[in-house]
Amino acid sequence: MLGRLGASLNALSTRFSKNLQVRTNSTAQLTESGMLLDGRQLLHVETRNMCRCEKCLGKHSHTRPNLPFQGSNFPDVRAEEIGRVSDNFVSVRWSDGHEGLIARTFRGDYGPEPLASRVENLTDIIRRRNSEQIFWTGSNPEEQTKFWDWNWVVESSDNTREFLIHYIRYGIGFLTNIPLHLQMRDIVHDGLGIVRAIRKTVFAEVDLVRFQNNPTNAGYGTGGLPGHTDLAYYNQTPHVQFFHCLENTVDGGESFWVDAFSVIREMQETVPELVERLSDIPITFRYTPPGTGVFHLTNHPVVQFDKLNGDIHQVIDHPWSMDTAMFARTHPLETRIKWWEAYLHYRSLIEDGSRTYTRFLRGGEFVVLDNWRVYHGRKEFTWKEGQERVVATSYMDWNHMASRIMSTEVGDHVFLEIDQH
Repeated sequence: MLGRLGASLNALSTRFSKNLQVRTNSTAQLTESGMLLDGRQLLHVETRNMCRCEKCLGKHSHTRPNLPFQGSNFPDVRAEEIGRVSDNFVSVRWSDGHEGLIARTFRGDYGPEPLASRVENLTDIIRRRNSEQIFWTGSNPEEQTKFWDWNWVVESSDNTREFLIHYIRYGIGFLTNIPLHLQMRDIVHDGLGIVRAIRKTVFAEVDLVRFQNNPTNAGYGTGGLPGHTDLAYYNQTPHVQFFHCLENTVDGGESFWVDAFSVIREMQETVPELVERLSDIPITFRYTPPGTGVFHLTNHPVVQFDKLNGDIHQVIDHPWSMDTAMFARTHPLETRIKWWEAYLHYRSLIEDGSRTYTRFLRGGEFVVLDNWRVYHGRKEFTWKEGQERVVATSYMDWNHMASRIMSTEVGDHVFLEIDQH
């Protein structure tokens, strides 16, 4: 399909390279392949897909009920004439007879303030570009371990947004002074305003992690848990993780966190060939507790990079769910030797205590974690009758976090200003 599309684009460019009536102004100019608009080269088909008139883009949905593409047929649509140019739009007539307009600015594409500024200034943040992130180790914990007062964070939408942006930059955010009567949904949905966000997993929407005899998950025991990311055995691992400490009266059981992106960046500079192995070779993870009706098994590389820009994008690592037996069955010996060399070096850095921030969580404290970036773990603790260590955990997909930062408030209808062109 992509090959036919590329061939069609080339053919279209050639087909209309002759006898094209060119109309220019200071900002927009028709070219052989499409239009040069404020220094951006757009293809003919892109200009048609970018039409912002209400016939092409739903006013209340901002989606397109009709595209010039239909199946594998590539239409002979081209921009033929440029009309009025305003601050945010340029009028265009296409060869299919349609007259509409395309945007020149973020305001034209996404709507008036505050949306325009948010798209222009915060898009790289919600895309988790490494250039917007601050990598950290345990030796410089001041900013990433800052505790934000709950009452201040929920005082205004701007305060909430400031906290969430801080969380994105560091991969972790701490809240304190949360009233003890508030539950997970109260905090996430009502307090932080991330509506309809909690993702149901095999552990339900909200899982209470507390001591159990004969636990079906290592988290329900008293032993220490090495640094890890959660739910590695899911095809699509949850991105955002919430921890709400409800009670903690045991001896030990300190929580700790490690910024894996900091480790990978160091390895890129010192042993790039090992990073390449961790990103090229997938391994198997599984969660199959007997008698529960659960059998989760999937494959992931430990490290994933953004294919668009090469940024570190995600880490997936859950040591006690790693299915080494399946890995040995599915990969040749030479590949496994190389992978284990890379992984053991990586784990030695992850487990280096100088990279770790450790804290004994108290009741009323809340942690928002980037499960694609920051490892979490727990020290061993001693459980005695009458003592409790109860931490509620939940997950959320990234789109909800991005929506909370970028969108206007619920009920605030911000429409494109095409009538002002």
